[in-house]
Amino acid sequence: MIRFDNVTKTYLRGQSPAVENLDIEFARGEFVFLVGASGSGKSTLMRMVLKEVAPTRGSVHVAGKDLARIPSWRVPALRRDIGMVFQDFRLLPSKTAYQNIEFALAVIGTPRKVVRRLVPEMLEMVGLEDKGRRLPHELSGGEQQRVAIARAYVNRPSILLADEPTGNLDPATAEGILDLLAEINERGTTVVMATHDRAAVNRMRRRVVEMVGGVVVRDEEGGGYESAVEDSVISGHAEDGESVTAAGTADPADPTRPSDPTPAPDGAESADRAGRDHVDEVRASEDVLEEDLIDEREAQHLDADDAAFAEDEEDHR
Repeated sequence: MIRFDNVTKTYLRGQSPAVENLDIEFARGEFVFLVGASGSGKSTLMRMVLKEVAPTRGSVHVAGKDLARIPSWRVPALRRDIGMVFQDFRLLPSKTAYQNIEFALAVIGTPRKVVRRLVPEMLEMVGLEDKGRRLPHELSGGEQQRVAIARAYVNRPSILLADEPTGNLDPATAEGILDLLAEINERGTTVVMATHDRAAVNRMRRRVVEMVGGVVVRDEEGGGYESAVEDSVISGHAEDGESVTAAGTADPADPTRPSDPTPAPDGAESADRAGRDHVDEVRASEDVLEEDLIDEREAQHLDADDAAFAEDEEDHR
């Protein structure tokens, strides 16, 4: 389902690789936890599956396709078979729970009759059948994450990537989200979840892949969060690696942003916070604008892409 063949990813010349010599495969129907300290390469691995970034060396295969051979205009078709859930939910703030899920169907031109059937089914599956008309700010954090999962799963993707989906939730709510992901996995979807949630990993006892400095140091079936592996940072070993992360090194998924920046001096902190708030507001506005710009013509264009992709695949058989 997902295979990395000797993959190395370096973002900037002279910088240590975000992922190095990665040889690993995730089979169809697996539930895999990716664990490791911040900056260990988990997010880079996921971004390569989505073809957001390309490996510097090696090859990535998703659903039997070599991503290097997929041109940019076919990437939307690839991503329709990959659901993505984030720690911060990323719901459209001006749209209801129903409309947020509906949006994922609208962008691929799903007929209205199908939309009216699928969205209520998704709301019922995630336990929110009576809250479809609520806006995100009217929902709890756990409920918002359930909407985000429903949106990611509504197209029935074969792969679901979850990046810290329980990171902003209390333990009881996190258990419910984990149960929901397990249910999706039981329906046949491959789930790869990056997490720092010790309780979640220990409770599920699924395959655990631990990364340190872009390298896989543990691949264990039925594993727990911590391990006796000497190179494990999260288990209290390899303390030097832990201190490097804590010192504020560049985040490999965004080399321009420190993973744990040094606190700003008095007087600068409030200005910095205001700047971040402004950026967040702009991003939220851009999300709404992006939604408003998707119309029937875009849906037709995506359908045409699908038809061309299918013809090309048939020609290669």
